[in-house]
Amino acid sequence: MRFSHSTHCAIAASIALFAVASAAPAAIVPASIFTDDAILQRDLSDPVWGTANPGEPIMVTMNGTAAATTAGADGKWSLKLPPLAAGGPFTLTIAGAPGDTVVRHNVLVGEVWEACGQSNMRFQLRASREFAAHPDNTLATCADPLLRFFSVDEQAALQPNTLVKGAWQTAAPTSITEVSAVAYYFARQLRRTYAIPVGIINNGWASLPAEALTSREALQSQPALTKYLDKETAYGAGYPKALEDYHARYQQYLSAKAQYDTALAAAPAAGTPRPQEPQKPDKPAAPDKWLCGAAHAFNGMVAPIIPYAIRGTIWYQGESNLRDTIAYRTLFPTLIADWRKKWGQGDFPFLFVQLPAFGSMNGGADPDYLVGLREAQRLTALSVPHTAMVVTIDKGDQHNFHPTRKQPVGERLALAARAVAYGEKIEYSGPVLDGIKIDGSRVRITFTHAEGLRPSDVHDGTEDGPVVVTGDKLVGFAVAGADQHYHKAEAAIDGATVIVSSPEVSTPVAVRYAWADYPTANLSNSAGLPASPFTTDNWTFATLGAGK
Repeated sequence: MRFSHSTHCAIAASIALFAVASAAPAAIVPASIFTDDAILQRDLSDPVWGTANPGEPIMVTMNGTAAATTAGADGKWSLKLPPLAAGGPFTLTIAGAPGDTVVRHNVLVGEVWEACGQSNMRFQLRASREFAAHPDNTLATCADPLLRFFSVDEQAALQPNTLVKGAWQTAAPTSITEVSAVAYYFARQLRRTYAIPVGIINNGWASLPAEALTSREALQSQPALTKYLDKETAYGAGYPKALEDYHARYQQYLSAKAQYDTALAAAPAAGTPRPQEPQKPDKPAAPDKWLCGAAHAFNGMVAPIIPYAIRGTIWYQGESNLRDTIAYRTLFPTLIADWRKKWGQGDFPFLFVQLPAFGSMNGGADPDYLVGLREAQRLTALSVPHTAMVVTIDKGDQHNFHPTRKQPVGERLALAARAVAYGEKIEYSGPVLDGIKIDGSRVRITFTHAEGLRPSDVHDGTEDGPVVVTGDKLVGFAVAGADQHYHKAEAAIDGATVIVSSPEVSTPVAVRYAWADYPTANLSNSAGLPASPFTTDNWTFATLGAGK
């Protein structure tokens, strides 16, 4: 590969500096995400950074490309490698003063995606229904030297960290069962589609609210979000009392446990029932270890990997924000803008999963719960550029907020990536509300992504439960008049639109669809992708009933 004149000059200057630099102990420490087996993002200038001795000259080389800089007075250094085409394996060499060199082996160049969220994103492959159905086949076929994962360990911090624990791992039977199921099926589909290396950085964790994954500066910038910082302050102030109360409860637990052990040992001889074991109290996390605190997970798990070059983010989160869904309409777009600003890669693709069906079928439509969170996600997809929302109301589980079928979720995210990130002209979304037109007692609803509108079967409880509505009838719509009371509507497909009406509403003003925790709703398109739940009203949530 030929170097430009400017690159030759930079290399020559760096070599001269190396020659005159005094011998010093090895001091170069690259950022912790740069391990053996890493994957760098193709076709972008890849940041590489770390620490060294103050003033130490640094040169990074890989596959004939090079970049040089000098460590600052604080020992920090950062540079960008010129864009590389997909390929490898390569050796990444970071050289400083004589004798101070760090080498990373088996490095690839391909597509890198960051996967974040909470328990549904962290849900391991071994627990997925697809793996359970064919574990031997999955393990036999999963080995792929061009598919790699970096899982960020759980870590909270009050200020942005620079280090994360973890290492890049190649997909293999010994490691694959622990990775995110959604991320695995997403990455596997990209590998099959493009036949290039794919790397996933997974930095989500169970129970994380979105405010924990947003920086303090971003939260401070929005008046509606400063309450999360107030909550963090209150947690720190109340921690000593909470810890004192915990110790008191723990002593009570120890006393109850001793009585339980005695009763348990005596039960067989006495013929008495097994006693109930007392519950051990949970120790409150110290403020600096509280993962759910505002910005705490961002500081500990996201900040340390910025600005590692990525193609985009896949996201599956929202369960921990169910009781604050109006704020989520501001919080989620703020998080996306915050990450894009800090990464410095422009509006990179941000693809997310709308929360699945869960709970009472057609009931429990508490708009400060699932329906409200889904609506906040839908509005985010409409208002924030270069995003896409994957709808999963057809892949839920009535009794499990962590549906075990993860392959369709990952593959739908891959569809969205192919369209949004890679520019393929393919259908990647189910029908999306475009608008309504009221004509007397009828409402005509227009959609985007509406080619081949059709109803599908509706199953009871899970996607493979008994069929409760066959695919010859369109269901899931409700209409309301000026009194703001919704009534079940008859619905019919008319080309790329849906016409709805109800004999109980002579003059409709608003429509909603799939407005339930586990909705009986079945609109899809020719790609077999389900329509998103929606409401067309902007009434206060207190006025919204179940609309049965």
